[in-house]
Amino acid sequence: MLDYHVHTSLCNHANGTMDQYIRKAISAGLSEICFLDHLTLHKRGRHMSMTPADVPLYYQSVRRLGQTYKNDIQVKAGLEVDYDPENAAFIEKIIQPLDFDVIGGSVHFIDAINIVSSKDTELREQESIDVICTRYLFLMEEMVENMDLDIICHLDVTKKFGRRPGAGVQKKFNALLTAVREKNLSVELNTSGADHAAGEFYPAPDLVKTCREKNIRMTLGSDAHAPEQVARHFSHAISLLKAAGLKSISGFHRRVPYDVPLPGSQKPQTT
Repeated sequence: MLDYHVHTSLCNHANGTMDQYIRKAISAGLSEICFLDHLTLHKRGRHMSMTPADVPLYYQSVRRLGQTYKNDIQVKAGLEVDYDPENAAFIEKIIQPLDFDVIGGSVHFIDAINIVSSKDTELREQESIDVICTRYLFLMEEMVENMDLDIICHLDVTKKFGRRPGAGVQKKFNALLTAVREKNLSVELNTSGADHAAGEFYPAPDLVKTCREKNIRMTLGSDAHAPEQVARHFSHAISLLKAAGLKSISGFHRRVPYDVPLPGSQKPQTT
């Protein structure tokens, strides 16, 4: 099994060395781990991310560790890019020269509001959750249309602090997932939500079912910001994926997807 969403201390809000994350993945019985650290250029989030100048060093560090641990686990190099319309073109220029395995896309900021930080609670709760979700979905659809991505990260993260939109807004996730399918992207099942006020993974079980119905690839990530969080809640996550009818999830090599069978499933043919 694999964990395709692991951070490093370069983002300034994660703990532990990269070796510690890898060793935890090995002890958890994983066959693959992908570092997917933050690249955020939004003016309110730059301090919670590596800088553009850090990216080549980060990439080379991951590749070096891949060689060190090649007999024990596959170590993949990726980025979680934070979509910001003003900086999207610059992000593409940063990524292009390096041969990453995975590029994940996410939205953390709606104008001046950080939708995932407890430090922005007062500002965020001045807006209704329906307004926040509507604006979030607009940015997510724009990101899917305009960015060269492989994975959509924590799809319904707007529920992180326990507020949920009305049914009308919730249905708009269907349009986003249609766009994801048209681009042939994968959606991660991000297990960190179980440790947040949301109390469930990102995305919710009904959205996992929609992904299956739309034949959207899925992958699996812990969103670990400390070594002990690697592979958290994976037993439950695998059961949820299998209950939705999935037999495999996506791995990536140099941005080309391949099938990784879920435990207890027959090995599928790679497409």
